[in-house]
Amino acid sequence: MLSPSDNVAIIGAGLAGLAAALSLHDLSIKCSVYEMRDTNAAPPKSSGALMLAPNALKILDHLGVYSDIKQKSYTFEYVYYKDADEHTIDKYPFGSESSFGYKAVRIYRQDLLDVLYAACAKRCIPVHFGKKFAAVVDESDVNVTFSFTDGSTETASLLIGADGIHSKLRDYVIPGIEKKFVGIAALTWETPTKQLRIPEEKDYKFPVTVLTANGAFVLAPQRTDGSAMLAGTQIAIGEKDREGWNSFMFDKEALVARATRNVDVWPDIAKSSLENIDRDSMNVWPFYTIPRLSSWASPNYQRVVILGDAAHAIPPTTGQGASQAFEDVMSLALILSTLKDSSKLKWENALQFWQKMRQDRIDDLLVLTKQLNNKRLPLDEQKLLPKEDLWFDQSEKNPNQMAWLYAPRIEEAIKCWADRAS
Repeated sequence: MLSPSDNVAIIGAGLAGLAAALSLHDLSIKCSVYEMRDTNAAPPKSSGALMLAPNALKILDHLGVYSDIKQKSYTFEYVYYKDADEHTIDKYPFGSESSFGYKAVRIYRQDLLDVLYAACAKRCIPVHFGKKFAAVVDESDVNVTFSFTDGSTETASLLIGADGIHSKLRDYVIPGIEKKFVGIAALTWETPTKQLRIPEEKDYKFPVTVLTANGAFVLAPQRTDGSAMLAGTQIAIGEKDREGWNSFMFDKEALVARATRNVDVWPDIAKSSLENIDRDSMNVWPFYTIPRLSSWASPNYQRVVILGDAAHAIPPTTGQGASQAFEDVMSLALILSTLKDSSKLKWENALQFWQKMRQDRIDDLLVLTKQLNNKRLPLDEQKLLPKEDLWFDQSEKNPNQMAWLYAPRIEEAIKCWADRAS
C-alpha cells in the first residue's frame, strides 16, 4: 500500500486530523494536513471543553502529548447523578488510574488543539492553513489527486477525510448521505465556581447531572483547578439551516431567555449559575447524526478514507466523540504500518477489517448512548422503561464493567487479523 516515498494527505486540522498526522508520523509514514481555516484557532461555535476517557488518553500518551494535556486539564473519575431533591442516586465511571491507568480529563478544545498542533510543529509535520478542500480530481490504484477552492491541486497515495460531520469527502465516498438533526441541542455557558451556591448538606461532587421535571441540568468543572464550571441543559428545538443556527447562537439575550425558562423548577445551585450569565461563553450544540455508512472508503480504488465524525457521529452523552476519533486514527495508522511491512496483506481486505472493527465498536457505543440518554429523563419516566434501556453502576459486582470501553485491545485485534490474513 505505502512505500517510503509515499505521502498521506489529511483534510482537516481538527482533533482527528492532527491526531492522525501524529499517529502516522509515529509509524514513519509521511503525511501533510490541509485546513480551511487561516489559523489553528477554533471558531467560537467549536469552543468550550470536552472530556477524554482512558481509551483516548492512552493513545495520546503514546503520541507523547499526555503530560502537556494533563497540565491543562481538570481530572476526575465519575459523573454523578442526583434526583430533584439533590440526593445522589448513581454514578458513571469516566476513568480510573487503578483500573485503566488514567483518570478522565476535561480540557478546553482550543487547549487540546494547541497541544496537538505544537506536537505536529515539533515533528515538522506540514500543516497548511487556508486550504479549503474542493473536490477529488482523479483517483487511481496508486494515488489520488484533489483540488482546493484556491485552484491549487495536490496528489497523495492516500487521502484521509477528517473534516467532521459536514464532511465534503463523505459526499465523494458515498454521495447523497444526509446528516439528520435529532431535535435536541445543548445550551451551555460558563460560570465561576465561586458563584455557585453549593449546599454542603447535599454532598455535591462534580461533574454532576441533576434530574428534575425541567429536564437534566449539568455542571462540569473546567480549568485545572476547577475554578470555572460549565453549566447547561438540553433543549428541544426545530432544525435550522447554517444561517439560522448562527443567528440563534449569536442572539445572546434570546439564549438567556431560553435558559431561564421555568427557572423555579431548578434547584438553587442551578439558579445560581443562571445569575449574571456570561453571554460570551454561551454556546449551542445541535445534535446531528448520520446514517450507518456501508463504506468509509471510495468504491473503486479506495484511496479516499473518512473517519471520526465524517464517518460516524456519536452523540455527546458518553463523552466519547473525540476519544473514538483518536481510536479511528490510531487503528488506521497501525493498519497502514502493518501493510507497509507485509507483501501478503491486501489494502481492500485491511479496509474491510478496519471498518467492521470500528463500526462494531460504534454500534456498542450507540447502545450505551441510548442508555445514558435515558438516564437524563425525569425519574418517573425512567421507571417506565425496560431495565436494559438504562445504564446502572454495577462496579461492586463487576469491577470490569467498563473495561470494554476504556481498555480496548486494538493492537491485539489488528495483529490477530494480520496473522490470519497472511
